[in-house]
Amino acid sequence: MKQYIATFYDHWGAVQFRSHAKSQGIACTLKPVPRTLSSSCGTCAWYEGEGWDIGFSPADLEAVFRQEGTHYVKEV
Repeated sequence: MKQYIATFYDHWGAVQFRSHAKSQGIACTLKPVPRTLSSSCGTCAWYEGEGWDIGFSPADLEAVFRQEGTHYVKEV
């Protein structure tokens, strides 16, 4: 499983993402965005999966990053 970080334009998007992830049986935690990444709202969602797409509308995401050690690779 890979670790992903989703960033959002606003806090409401982050809350909606967490709710959607949990409804899909995916553990998801909201945290402050790491300093090396930028975000409009400052809140991100950390989750694990085989791929970044969990069926949440990409229009509501600012970006999705895959964690690679101490670096982040932009997926979307």
